[in-house]
Amino acid sequence: MACGDKTIRSQVFYPPINLITDTTQLIRDTPYIYDINNDKLIPLELKNFPPEEDFLLCGMGIYEDEKNEPNKLYVFFTNHKKTGSVIEIFEHILNTNELVHLSTVKNDLIITPNDVVPVSKDEFYVTNDHGHETGFWREFGDITRRPWGNVVFHSSITNTTEIVADSIRYPNGITSNWDNSKIYVGTSAGGELLIYDRKSNNKLHLSESLFTGLSIDNISVDEQTGEIYCAATQKPLAALVYMRDRTGKAPPQPAAIIKVSNNTAEDKFYGIKYSQKIIFEDNGSILPSVSIATADRQRNVMLLGTFRGDGIARCELESLIEIN
Repeated sequence: MACGDKTIRSQVFYPPINLITDTTQLIRDTPYIYDINNDKLIPLELKNFPPEEDFLLCGMGIYEDEKNEPNKLYVFFTNHKKTGSVIEIFEHILNTNELVHLSTVKNDLIITPNDVVPVSKDEFYVTNDHGHETGFWREFGDITRRPWGNVVFHSSITNTTEIVADSIRYPNGITSNWDNSKIYVGTSAGGELLIYDRKSNNKLHLSESLFTGLSIDNISVDEQTGEIYCAATQKPLAALVYMRDRTGKAPPQPAAIIKVSNNTAEDKFYGIKYSQKIIFEDNGSILPSVSIATADRQRNVMLLGTFRGDGIARCELESLIEIN
């Protein structure tokens, strides 16, 4: 997980919310491993990463090749440097406390990266949540919910970068299923979970658009069941006020977790492929906002994160499912 200074993210510099007040201060976020068994956070040390470079994180994704490299993870971050937003790629050896920097991907098509999902150690999809980095048109797009976002695919193997899905209302979180044949995108302004089929040429074909009515942030997939968990805001306007608050006095965002599953009800015969259910709601008393929910079914744990808060929340997964 990536942890940052909430004061910096609310008052100093955080491009994902169009906050750019101080461009001189060096910003260095810290990635952590959360040890579920021992309920312990372990900071990771960056290796081979330039000490003069910013490390301001938003989205992240992990690629693993259990067959060929069983003890290694490749970790991808969206890094909002003052010189421009990029994708950073690191290598992590299991049971160590280090992240070794491998490469930085910078491209004119990656303009407002929010989240990233790798499909190999050299290839990834990334969401651009806005069509403009700063200025009037970015603000205009927010207020009017313009479909100016997109999804970009990059391959370091072929050295190509291209837009593979376009005209999306604030594409936020992105992830994939177990074999990377499907790509899931949550939209904050559209309130939709977009389900794409990934083609052999890495193009995306929209196969399903599931309207939730809530503002979706990040999404995750249960590796055992294939169920999709969407962290969402119940009141988008309140969320906008909260994100833009520079005083720390704005009320927290009412949040929800939506579980999306294969539809087993009778209406599946009428073409309704997926069912959705809210399994968790919070008025802000647990976390000031919820930006991610991820399940560990083996340990019966669901973890909730926030982009601006003092920590993470831990819940019993089965209790959430049984209650709802």
